[in-house]
Parts: sequence; structure tokens; C-alpha cells
Amino acid sequence: MNRQQRRMMEKQQARVRATRRPRPEHIPMLVKAQYTLEPLETLIDQIERLGTVDTAQGEAIFPNHADGVWYPAVGAVAGMADFFEMWATRHSKPLNVSALRQLAARLESGMPVDQPLVDRLRALFPVLRRVGAALDRDDAEDLIRQTLIKNELGAARATGA
Repeated sequence: MNRQQRRMMEKQQARVRATRRPRPEHIPMLVKAQYTLEPLETLIDQIERLGTVDTAQGEAIFPNHADGVWYPAVGAVAGMADFFEMWATRHSKPLNVSALRQLAARLESGMPVDQPLVDRLRALFPVLRRVGAALDRDDAEDLIRQTLIKNELGAARATGA
């Protein structure tokens, strides 16, 4: 094999290595916001259509279509409220998430969700979608981490630890 053939072979191998290298895929925040809010919107649709929510062992649950897992609705809704409240505080923007808090409280206590609350939630979704789409990745990850810490502290206080 002569020098020219070796160089051609090295170039070919370099091209193969370059095409095989997996590149991390970053899902746009607009899509992530949709993935996050879609299960909640599905839950509200179900309440509007059927007047019920799915339950397991007396606890309201909802499916996440992205991963096919069923999650406790109360914790998820309260976590979303915490997340967006922290965002509003951090960015000094007014954002009223009391409708999410009220939905979580009603689901937890088994109270009915009336039409005025559903209307307030429907009006809140576009705002939450805009906020979620405008987040940068680092800010979103930090807010999620803060929300998880807040939930863990709340659980520790509830158990007396």
C-alpha cells in the first residue's frame, strides 16, 4: 500500500468515525412545554367530558402519554404550581397559579371541579405554555431541582423528620 492509498484510507476512516458519532439531541423547550402540559390538559378534558377522573386506590391519577406511566394527579398539579410560582418569583413576573392550587386541593379532597375553575385553568394554559417555551434549558433544570427539593422538604416536615 503506497502513501496515497494510506491517506485515502485514513480519510475514509475519519469520515466513518465522524458520521457514527452520536450527537446529543436537544428537544426544543416549546416541545417540552407541550409534553409537560398535555397530561394536565387531558385531565381537564376528561373532567369536562365525563365529570370524573381516573383513580387508583382512592387517589386521582393521570397518564403521561410520553412515557405511558400513570402518575398521582395531586402531586403533579401541585408540582407544576410550585414550578411556575418559582419562575414568577425568580423573574419578577406576575403569574397567578391559584387555579392549579385549587385543582390540586379539590382532587386531593375528592371535591368536584366546577366549570368556573375549568375555565380559569383553560385561560392559564396558554400563559404556562408561553413561559415554558421561553425558558432556557439551564433555568428549567434549576427550577425542576428547586421544586423537587421543596417537595422533599415538605414530605420530611410532614413525617416529622
